[in-house]
Amino acid sequence: MNDQDRSSSDAPFCLLLFVKNPIPGTVKSRLGRRIGFEEAAALYRCFARDLLLTTQQLGIDQLIFYAPAEAAMAVQDWLGSEYTYLSQQGDDLGERMAHAFTTCFERGYGGALITGSDSPDLPLSYLQNGLNALKRQHIVIGPSNDGGYYTLGFTPETFTPDVFSDMPWSTETVFEQTLQRLQPRPVHQLPTWYDVDTLEDLRHFHQRLSPAGVQTESMTFLQQHLDLLGHDET
Repeated sequence: MNDQDRSSSDAPFCLLLFVKNPIPGTVKSRLGRRIGFEEAAALYRCFARDLLLTTQQLGIDQLIFYAPAEAAMAVQDWLGSEYTYLSQQGDDLGERMAHAFTTCFERGYGGALITGSDSPDLPLSYLQNGLNALKRQHIVIGPSNDGGYYTLGFTPETFTPDVFSDMPWSTETVFEQTLQRLQPRPVHQLPTWYDVDTLEDLRHFHQRLSPAGVQTESMTFLQQHLDLLGHDET
């Protein structure tokens, strides 16, 4: 076994979850303009807790990177005290994500997947697939249906911080540009999944989970507020 194999197999992996303090008007703003900012913030709270229930099953440490910096206690009260909480650092999303990876590798982790709470019904199998690819020293990326990505994963040996620099975030080209920057490194691409950022996304989310009778916190909220799904464009 060479040193690279040893570092990735012996050191623990972790999940990096990015969240914002769910103050109405500051989270899910596109959705909030359609269903109301209070309701969008309430859904955001549900989304993150539902995703954490899924990711807990990975059996790895979960590091929650929150913003703004003064929201430490509010975020911990929301998500629970069993996680490691760290403040996001950087001027834009790219700098904050690069800092998160650097931080976890400095703490001795041998690999990490990063994600947000935009995909509350993200299948556990996708993340497990990603962790397996990290063990093989592959970079991991999971494209989202809006042209971005729902997860990105590195080991210390494959960490490529330039994928975060000068990226046009929140555009339809983020995934493709990231993939181009990662070449010719070995990249393991996960299946595409769905973000929930718009009212149409929310309707599709409800349609995906309703037939199975899924009773997540998000679905319980929607069942109690079905009128939100019927709002038309104004």
